Amino acid sequence: MSKDQRRLILRSLCSLTAIFLAACGTNSPQAVSQVVKVHATSAASPWLKNVYDCAPSSAAVSLSDPASADISIRLSQPAGLNTPAFQIGSDEILVVVNPQAGVSTLSASQVRDLFAGQITSWKDAGGGNVPVQVWVFDSGEDIQQVFDQVDMAGRLVTSQARLAVSAQNMADAIGNNPGSIGILTRRLKTNNTQEVFGGVSVPVLAITKSEPQGAVKQLIACLQK
Repeated sequence: MSKDQRRLILRSLCSLTAIFLAACGTNSPQAVSQVVKVHATSAASPWLKNVYDCAPSSAAVSLSDPASADISIRLSQPAGLNTPAFQIGSDEILVVVNPQAGVSTLSASQVRDLFAGQITSWKDAGGGNVPVQVWVFDSGEDIQQVFDQVDMAGRLVTSQARLAVSAQNMADAIGNNPGSIGILTRRLKTNNTQEVFGGVSVPVLAITKSEPQGAVKQLIACLQK
């Protein structure tokens, strides 16, 4: 083999090596440059899947508490909000009962009387002879705030109501306890609960502490599509 042939082969090998390294560099994972802290209320938890799907490749999503979250996802606008908020969807708040309550629909006034404790037997609401068991969320929960303001029209919920600590806990409580009544969103309603009153449709918001930048801005833009 001549000297010129050896040089040609060497140059070819160098070119192939360069192409291989460039291709490897293109396919290598992008380094994470930003961690986006996200908090979602129990009622807004279905939107967490969208958050993970929308996260840019350069960012990592970390679940956080409300105080330190870069993005807080919740139903409806909280009182006194003075930071940016972006609508990323909507959901409906439903009044649901255990099927053994024996009712298929309720009027707005019946809903208020039941949650206020003025109706204590389903027989008085056109159902079976079963005691009413009211379930609510903590007053600080977004879903409860909307229900109290819109559906209860300012009337107080009975002090005998039982407290659900999460949407899943509410669904389980209604489904497993005959005579029970509570509230869930359309997306969180389960098959062992029966819808008896369709409440208000509310926006689902992504709230930030300041004007979003970088990965936070990209994520919110994706969530709005």
